[in-house]
Amino acid sequence: MEDLYRKRQEEKARSRAEDEERLARGEVSPSELQRQNFAFKKVRADRVGFVKSREPKSVKFLSL
Repeated sequence: MEDLYRKRQEEKARSRAEDEERLARGEVSPSELQRQNFAFKKVRADRVGFVKSREPKSVKFLSL
């Protein structure tokens, strides 16, 4: 498991370095790179609903 974690960290580091190089060469703008790296770019909002967390019943929240 530790090996898997280490490999994933190395993969992410390589990806970040490649992104930095692409930015430096002017191949991509910061906003375009952000869109490309967006984790949920293929999730359709009309098919998947994200809901806000609800307040737990065991904790009382004060309205200010």
